[in-house]
Amino acid sequence: MFFLVFVITIVSFLNERSQGTLERLMASPLRRGEIVLGYMLGFTVLALVQAAEVLVFALAILKIQNHGNVLLIFGMEALMAIAAVNLGIFLSMFARSEFQAVQFIPLVVVPQMLLSGIIFPVSSEPTALQYLSNVLPLTYAVNGMRDIMVKGADLTWSALQLDAAVVAGFCVLLIVAGTATLRRRLG
Repeated sequence: MFFLVFVITIVSFLNERSQGTLERLMASPLRRGEIVLGYMLGFTVLALVQAAEVLVFALAILKIQNHGNVLLIFGMEALMAIAAVNLGIFLSMFARSEFQAVQFIPLVVVPQMLLSGIIFPVSSEPTALQYLSNVLPLTYAVNGMRDIMVKGADLTWSALQLDAAVVAGFCVLLIVAGTATLRRRLG
């Protein structure tokens, strides 16, 4: 889900810039932060629909075993989706074409997917890569999802609280960075 949401966001936001829509919005009385939040909310709604579809498919069709609260799973999916949206908006500011935007996939998204514990455990990585993994927000999202679905974690678990806080903090950081970058690139 992280991958698809990121790609859709970065390409769509880049198209908004290249078609002049973003510049027209910048001429409106809206502040840059409001523009970024508006785009973020729009892309996030689409991402949440996709997250719900993935969750229903995984639990109802694939019958993936779940020991946790479905709403908590969806909440962690929502945080992942918001992180992917904000990462896409932020990185789109550094690309001038779709080709350049897509180049961020092997540079930013694939390493996160490989190092976050989705494919193989972080504990099996070399020590240096484990340190890098512990900086990546997707690692915390994966840990949170695993804790909920496999261990039945709830909101009283400090590990789950930490995972959610790190991903949420990353989202806030990217909103601020996206707003500042928009200001520099267009302002």
